[in-house]
Amino acid sequence: MKIKDLEIFLDLLKSKSPTQTAERFSISQPNVSIVVKRLEKLAGFPLFERIGKKLVPTSRALFLGGMWLEVVQGYYASLESLERTDSQEITGELSIVATHTISEYFLPKIVFEFAKTHRKVRLKLQVAHFKECFEQIKKGAVDLALVEGDISSQYASTEGLVSEMLHTDSLIVASNDFILASRTRDIKDLLDKMWILREYGSGQREQFVGALAKLGVEIPIFIELNCTTAIKDLVICEGALSVFSEIAIRKELENKVLFPIKIKNLPLEQSFYSLKRRSQLHNPILLKFEEYVLEQSKQ
Repeated sequence: MKIKDLEIFLDLLKSKSPTQTAERFSISQPNVSIVVKRLEKLAGFPLFERIGKKLVPTSRALFLGGMWLEVVQGYYASLESLERTDSQEITGELSIVATHTISEYFLPKIVFEFAKTHRKVRLKLQVAHFKECFEQIKKGAVDLALVEGDISSQYASTEGLVSEMLHTDSLIVASNDFILASRTRDIKDLLDKMWILREYGSGQREQFVGALAKLGVEIPIFIELNCTTAIKDLVICEGALSVFSEIAIRKELENKVLFPIKIKNLPLEQSFYSLKRRSQLHNPILLKFEEYVLEQSKQ
């Protein structure tokens, strides 16, 4: 049963004229007859008697008309209610923890624009490495975790969490030496360089080290730092090597102060994921923020 069929039927109850009803709904008169026959088949009895050029509703048709009018009114009332809900300004607080690269280079503009649009939502953003983010969302210390790494939906589910991939970014081995970066290199030819990596527990580091392990290679780490900006400075000024998320060094690549080194047989990329507890799936602020992040990440 279609709402439009019920609307045509209700109009016909008033007009008693298939021609007038057809004109109001911008359809042909035969289509009105088809609707009537469809509803009569559904009801199991005649709904109208033809007297001259008019269709006179039966007593059963009038009875059904009262009930079907409530159905149509209820349908449109529910649509209006949904529109009001969507347009209502959400209020409350959302606590987020994110890994370093996401919090420094992916989230700031998104958080700022979301806050401008939703002035009554207070966003609290913490920065932590992957394992800390995972623990905080598991124990309920935050509402949402945004992490870089590789998280299967099956693994997240076993921990009582729901994961969703938000964005995929390349991992780039970078140097300040454009000659070094002028051709594809074998990773083993770079083992004598000063490698600076993120701290243990960093999702980005684990992605890189894991990819190298598949090639049977272990990088000699010169220094470990938990600050991407500091690592960039040392690579630019001191000639060290490191691996970065592309989003973190986009400006440096454009300005040609850093150069990407292509590594033979080592495709590198990482994904950004959202993690939330299964019990929070219907949190309206959380849903609205996730929807906004997804929209912005596609731009």
